[in-house]
Amino acid sequence: MRRNAIATKRFPWISLALLLATYGIIGWQLSALESHWMLWVFAAIATVLLAVAVASPWSKVRDGFASCFASDTKAFSIAVVIAFFSVVIITWLHIFVHILVVCSASLLVRLDVQAVRWSIRQSFWLIAIASLISLALGAIVHTGVEPYLMGEWGVGNYPT
Repeated sequence: MRRNAIATKRFPWISLALLLATYGIIGWQLSALESHWMLWVFAAIATVLLAVAVASPWSKVRDGFASCFASDTKAFSIAVVIAFFSVVIITWLHIFVHILVVCSASLLVRLDVQAVRWSIRQSFWLIAIASLISLALGAIVHTGVEPYLMGEWGVGNYPT
């Protein structure tokens, strides 16, 4: 019984709540846009890919980046690509901020789970499932709450 209390205490509740809130807001925004179903599929695939990237061992990521800078030609090409994406990021900063917040929340959960010594597979499943469920819940809550927000008065037509 003592062991379960310790395991519950060490579970990363705060970082997981931040991850759930972040993906819930993204789901709410996608639902508010009345987006095409392909955008939802893209968001789900991007969520799983982010979970894979965050949960992967850092040594493999480091080795992958090190091989990119093995020659001068590769290093120059990567510098040009980074410069291009920097301009794109600065131009579309309002979109990139959402991506940065999602990545930060996922990394925070990964760091907290790593501190508790969970395996890579466990951290992947926690991040992936929590993110996908929260993305869906954000859309469900939006569709359930929107009629009450609009009400019988419509947008901006509040009774006086």
